[in-house]
Amino acid sequence: MHEITLKKSLRYTVFLLIIAVGFSFAVLSRGTSVETEEIKLYLVDAQMLRLVPVKMSIPKMPPQKQAKRVLEELIEGRDDNPKIRRLIPKDKGCITVKVKNKIAYVDINSDMTETVPDGRDLEELMIYSIVNTLTGLNGIVNVRFTIDGETQREFKGYIDMRETFIPDYFV
Repeated sequence: MHEITLKKSLRYTVFLLIIAVGFSFAVLSRGTSVETEEIKLYLVDAQMLRLVPVKMSIPKMPPQKQAKRVLEELIEGRDDNPKIRRLIPKDKGCITVKVKNKIAYVDINSDMTETVPDGRDLEELMIYSIVNTLTGLNGIVNVRFTIDGETQREFKGYIDMRETFIPDYFV
C-alpha cells in the first residue's frame, strides 16, 4: 500500500514539475520576442534603368545600427533574384556609415570607384540606392558622402558629392 501512495505522489510531483516548466518557458519566451519594423531596400532592376523597392523586416534598433544593417543588406544584394542586379561590390569594407543629427554620413572606400560601372545613370542609381534606403529609416533625413573620409567633388565624374542628398523616388 505504501508503494502505491509513493508512486501516486511521484506522478503528481512530475506532473506539477512539467506544468511549472511549461509555464516558465511560455513566460520567458513571451518576454524575449524581438520587435521588428518593415523597411525598403532600393535595389537596381535587371535592366539597370531604375530603382526597385524591396521590402524586408529588421529588428527595431537605434538609427546608427539600422543604417549599418541596411548598408550590409545593400552590399549583400539579392543575387538570387534575376530581376535585381548589384551595383555595390560585395565587399563589406567598401562602405561605412555614421548617423548624427538625422544625417547619415556615408564613407565610400576609393577602391570601390574602380569596381562600380561607369556612366552617369549607373552612378546616380548607386548613389540613390543608398540615399533612398537610408532616408527611409526613422531618424535619418539626409545623406552626405565622403570618399576615404574626405569630402570629394565627384565620385566617378558625374555627381557632385559635396551636396547633402535627399531621397529621390523617381530614379
